[in-house]
Amino acid sequence: MTDKRTGLGLEIEAGLREAIAHRRGRLALETRHVVAMPAARVKEIRKSVARSTREFAQRFGIPARTVEGWEQGRKLGASDRVLLTVIAANPEAVEQALQQEPT
Repeated sequence: MTDKRTGLGLEIEAGLREAIAHRRGRLALETRHVVAMPAARVKEIRKSVARSTREFAQRFGIPARTVEGWEQGRKLGASDRVLLTVIAANPEAVEQALQQEPT
């Protein structure tokens, strides 16, 4: 009988063995705790770079209703948190990146 396991299959098997070892306490894996961004922080970021949700939407291409939802406590995805964090740190970089986007 010929072994027909592929490279991808072998990688998946190795990953499963690693997950099992971690679960059993035999292997420590690097972890990262991601803290949810509170609605008040979203509003703080928005106000620091725009007077209104409409202005924020125009500046960064995020629909005003989406921003309003975040400010009312609707859950942000990981990419939303990252984008807001970058906007808070360097709004001009985000604008510059958006201007370079192909049309």
